[in-house]
Amino acid sequence: MIELTKTLRVLPLYVINPQANQERAVNAGEELESLIKTLGGEVPDRMIQRLNHPDQGTYIGKGKVAEVEERIKELKIDVVVLNTMAKPRQVHALKTRFQKVNLKIEVWDRMDLILQIFDKHATTTEAKLQIELARMRYMGPRIYGMGAILSRQGGGIGTIGVGETNTELMKRHWRSEIKTVTDQLEKISEARTAQIDQRKRAGFKTVSIVGYTNAGKSSLFNLLSHKGVLEKNVLFATLDSSVSNVYIPKLEKEVLLTDTIGFIRNLPPRLIQAFKSTLMESIHADVLLHVIDASDHEFEEKIHVVNNILHELGIHLDQHMIYVFNKIDIAKDLDKEALSEKYKQFTPVFLSVKKQLGTEAVLQSIADVIEKQPAHLASQLG
Repeated sequence: MIELTKTLRVLPLYVINPQANQERAVNAGEELESLIKTLGGEVPDRMIQRLNHPDQGTYIGKGKVAEVEERIKELKIDVVVLNTMAKPRQVHALKTRFQKVNLKIEVWDRMDLILQIFDKHATTTEAKLQIELARMRYMGPRIYGMGAILSRQGGGIGTIGVGETNTELMKRHWRSEIKTVTDQLEKISEARTAQIDQRKRAGFKTVSIVGYTNAGKSSLFNLLSHKGVLEKNVLFATLDSSVSNVYIPKLEKEVLLTDTIGFIRNLPPRLIQAFKSTLMESIHADVLLHVIDASDHEFEEKIHVVNNILHELGIHLDQHMIYVFNKIDIAKDLDKEALSEKYKQFTPVFLSVKKQLGTEAVLQSIADVIEKQPAHLASQLG
């Protein structure tokens, strides 16, 4: 197990299809290295290989494996991170090779890195349980994969292999652990559902902030609620939901505003489902504020990423969503008129949380969306 109390020296590995969009590949690399820095790691170098398809056994080609070994030794690398959701045999094969030059080396894929960040930022029992569940669900296929590897190594003598027997034991233990954590989360989820139902019976309208990680969700929450929720220029700074009352002048009453975990591309459904308890505030919200980093030249793709995840959670993208384009103070050549027309279904508003510009427009749009909702449906969206 790697020690996270020191600054990790991390070497990212990229396999890029020569026919792929090069700008998109660069952006994906920047995002991976932002994740590494969020964990507190440093990136002394990166390794890139252009292949039509990753190597099925080692992700990168044999010649590149030898090159990486040299870089690990030369740069004193602690962790090698693959910019992909790797197969168990690929991680195992690379770690076995790299241990020849550094016995303590770790090999992670993108998902391992994200889970390490979640571990670092989790503070509540709920968040820690959700991370534990996500890790177990992700490691399950690896257990089976490693069992198959061990079976081939330990078997072959006309009987069941040692690895195969161990795999069955691991599977039973894995299922038991998942049930234990799932049951604990179910109790938390039931309590949260009861709380949400109580709010709705009391006539409270709920507004939930969603968006791609680091788009400025927590900053907007703080601006509207005048609270001090953690704001950091890092990915996944928020893992728990925060709730506050916010007064809406046009409605002449308060609504409940919630902030929750940000999304990121290529999250597997099992990870999203692990956080469904926390995301219930969004699932049952009367209004969704989809915060978008207008200064990010990939913002349209990230809009799709967020919407796809919301769809997986069973949230219908209808009239109760508002697109909030943040960071307009640093967004160059932003065509507000064109965006307003393109996304008119989602009542776009433009603001700069940093400069505190556009807050009134957000509050006005919240009021407009709530007023348009039929009374018998307004509390049943999601």
